[in-house]
Amino acid sequence: MTIEFWPRRLLRPKPKLPPRPKTSRKRRPKLPIRVGKAHQLLSSAIICSDHELASWVDLVVKQHQVTGKPEQLLELIKRLDTVMEPLPDVSPSPLAVPSPGDLSAAGTVLVS
Repeated sequence: MTIEFWPRRLLRPKPKLPPRPKTSRKRRPKLPIRVGKAHQLLSSAIICSDHELASWVDLVVKQHQVTGKPEQLLELIKRLDTVMEPLPDVSPSPLAVPSPGDLSAAGTVLVS
């Protein structure tokens, strides 16, 4: 029978290491991409109002990194043009202030 001597560091339980933070998944696929994938990315950018993703899809199309049928590419370019077009500068409408005598600004009588 033999006597084994274990080092003290092996007799104590090891403390658990803190969990490593998860790395975020890449949101953008490898280039070049197909037209259908570009449409999907543009749709998700519109739904989520993600301006960065929409501008990335626009940049990819302008760099000719999208492959597919020419008809589908033209449809995507038209859709991108409408989405990326700047919003018109709309001045705020004046607030309707009720006039004295229970008359609204339009001249109708309020009934309570």
